[in-house]
Amino acid sequence: MRNLEKFTSPIKGIWLGILLLLLVSGILLLSDLPGKQTGKSGYKNIAVFKFSSRPLLDITERGFIDGLSQRGFNDGKNIRLTRYCAENDLPTANTIAKEIINKKFDIVLTASTPALQVMANANKNGEVIHVFAAVTDPFRSGVGLEREHPELRPEHLAGLGTFQPVEDAILIALQINPGLKKLGVPWCNHESCSEACVMIARKVCDSLGIELLEASVENTTSVLEVSNSLVARGVQALWIGGDNTVELAFDLMVKAGQNGKIPVFCNDPEHAKKGALFGLGANYYEVGLAGGNIAADILEGKKPSEIPIENVVPEKLFINLNALKNLKENWIIPERLIQHADSILR
Repeated sequence: MRNLEKFTSPIKGIWLGILLLLLVSGILLLSDLPGKQTGKSGYKNIAVFKFSSRPLLDITERGFIDGLSQRGFNDGKNIRLTRYCAENDLPTANTIAKEIINKKFDIVLTASTPALQVMANANKNGEVIHVFAAVTDPFRSGVGLEREHPELRPEHLAGLGTFQPVEDAILIALQINPGLKKLGVPWCNHESCSEACVMIARKVCDSLGIELLEASVENTTSVLEVSNSLVARGVQALWIGGDNTVELAFDLMVKAGQNGKIPVFCNDPEHAKKGALFGLGANYYEVGLAGGNIAADILEGKKPSEIPIENVVPEKLFINLNALKNLKENWIIPERLIQHADSILR
């Protein structure tokens, strides 16, 4: 019997070790399962990636999440949401894009033109389904979309454009001051979204007999200097379209306007709260909701390439009456414009 135990004891030890190994492996597999499951009973991993923290993009991000929720996709229930923000830093944005691909997210939702471009460049092989919003002109962003041939597009890419109402904003400024003849715009010329807005402004101003003076901005720290230079050149107002760099330093642009006793107007309604005379632009919460609904369609089985890329601009107008104080020219807001506004700041 002792001789038999000499042989069976090592065998028992080996089997015990195998059982323990299998048990540990099973526990690790189960703990990792929620992140890997993509069926109805598991989680879909969703990344939300914005280029910077500012009201327009924060509102879009909230719209993304609420749009998904309204369709029954809730964080911790059947999806897992991870939020990323590059804080307007391109190297950080590139790192985030690579991480999203390496972690094999099911869908990434991006807010802003730079976030679209960075993510699309990193995701050329289509490893992650990509939904974009808060983009001025996706067809000018260099991500493989063609305006004339919408069917020629990356199969993993879907989203919507929101081209700021540049012409309407300038027309409103002309209503408030019919004597407007010289308008200044500081803009970052390496942003395709900003360039698209300025190109429209050139045509509109030319047709209205307004001289558009432009000045290039390299980064946020140069916004005040550049804006002051435009004021020194005699502009009667400062305007900004969809420019991520300048918008981050919008308060400096307003400061330059106040120093020169001229108003600032823009295509972001929220900037009326920061000193703009008025902001005419999109309701970016609704834009975000639309983006969230596109993601929900894809989660329910729709192919990204089946979803048309449309221009969605649910307009919103905020007017700041406080910005009329201490101006060197008469800027008088017509009553009909006040009645039309979504919000009046007094």
